[in-house]
Amino acid sequence: MIQRIQSLWLILTAVIAFVIFKLTLYTGKIADGSERVFQLANDFLMVIFIVALGLLALICLFLFKNRKLQFRLAVFGVIFSIGFLFLEYFKTEQFKKENLVLTGSYQIGALLPVIMVVLFYLAARGIYKDERLIKSMDRLR
Repeated sequence: MIQRIQSLWLILTAVIAFVIFKLTLYTGKIADGSERVFQLANDFLMVIFIVALGLLALICLFLFKNRKLQFRLAVFGVIFSIGFLFLEYFKTEQFKKENLVLTGSYQIGALLPVIMVVLFYLAARGIYKDERLIKSMDRLR
């Protein structure tokens, strides 16, 4: 299981999904000079999304005997991660409007879902290559 490169990508994806809980997504300054922080834990829908992504990565990791399902779930993980990026952007913009943020910046926690998309893609590509290799070996028999 761990000797396949896509297992490493899936483990990293799951770790990133669970690390995002502790990191700040956005920091903004309001009119009185104080800072407001937006974290993932501030929004219940985002928490559900990121937990589902982390669990999806772990499920994919342990489906190494069923490569077709593992590949489908990894592709679904790519799509789901892209959906999470849109949700994150929408919720951050909503946070800015509600708190009347004048200036602000995205933090490292906002970048990690982009890395999750890439890691899910790399895992899906590795699973696809394994499936092609197995099929080519079956033809030789």
